Amino acid sequence: MFLVFFLGAWVVACASISMPRGESSSQGMSEATALSQIEQQLTEGHFEAALAGANQFQAAHPFSLRSQKVRFFKGRALEELGRWSEAEQTYRAISVISEKNQPEISALALYRLSYVYEALGDDQRVLTSLFEAGKYAPFLPPEVTNAEIPSRLAMVYAKENNAVEARKWLVQADLGLRKTFDSRKEPLTEAWLAQTYYNMGAISTEQLSNDNIMTVLQGQQAVQKYLIRALQYGDPLWSAKALEKLKSTYLDLWKAIEAYPEPGGYEPLVAQKIKKDEQLKLAGPFMDLLSEAELYRPGTGQKSNTYQNDFFVFTADLRTRVGGVLASPLLTPLMSGQDKARQPLKAPVKIVPSEDPNL
Repeated sequence: MFLVFFLGAWVVACASISMPRGESSSQGMSEATALSQIEQQLTEGHFEAALAGANQFQAAHPFSLRSQKVRFFKGRALEELGRWSEAEQTYRAISVISEKNQPEISALALYRLSYVYEALGDDQRVLTSLFEAGKYAPFLPPEVTNAEIPSRLAMVYAKENNAVEARKWLVQADLGLRKTFDSRKEPLTEAWLAQTYYNMGAISTEQLSNDNIMTVLQGQQAVQKYLIRALQYGDPLWSAKALEKLKSTYLDLWKAIEAYPEPGGYEPLVAQKIKKDEQLKLAGPFMDLLSEAELYRPGTGQKSNTYQNDFFVFTADLRTRVGGVLASPLLTPLMSGQDKARQPLKAPVKIVPSEDPNL
């Protein structure tokens, strides 16, 4: 969720818009001050205040040329507050109203819709939003077009067990990231790098359920390397968000595996065996996630920061917990024909992480 760059980019973009006739300089300063305050509130995580400020701005300046920018801020606040349906309506309104006159706003709204639809559990609309946003490439920041959109496409295709498309888009994401690095005129600051990697690797667990644990596991496996990369820059905002996202995603997945229910309609021992089998099928790929995360642990002689240390202590503890489940015995009863007819979980997509330590 890439507030810092995009919010800054909005300030530059909107500064070039001339003030409408009849608007006094004091009114313009008032609008600019209000916008700056909303932006600051979003950056600092005061989302309720930002939402209230956006609503007040819309009421006070209904015909302002800055109204779409404020509406975008409102959508971001609604996202952060988990008010997904309202965020969807807000972004949709932006994409319709701003498509011709302010395409840069429409493009960003379409891109943010992909996050909203992911949180709502509609991966087909995630794909549609990403491809639609890609049509506005000239109006999007290069890192979004070149790297973030491809990585999110790879994540969705991995969730769908489409290894071919997932690998294709991951390769494009890595190539696009390198292209962005090489062509960027501004400094490659640690904050910008951490933010870009965060946006490439964030995945939602809002709709996690017993039926889609493997699906989310596969999506995480495809793009988690980017979140881990975000840790290395030690940025107090984006590295911290990456650490929080990694830990919450792992914990959500593991809690879902631990709490996997026994099926109904079976004798107790049979139900326990079925539950155990399903947990083992999920715990194996989950352990693979932890093992692949180890590939990004700083090597001997390399300095690690607080965020990296915290993350790898966390994964070591989680590995112990998973190992306990994998090792725990359970009496295996005779299986009936009905038991054997249960469909096995699909094998997860395996995507080899990039060997380039800079990606």
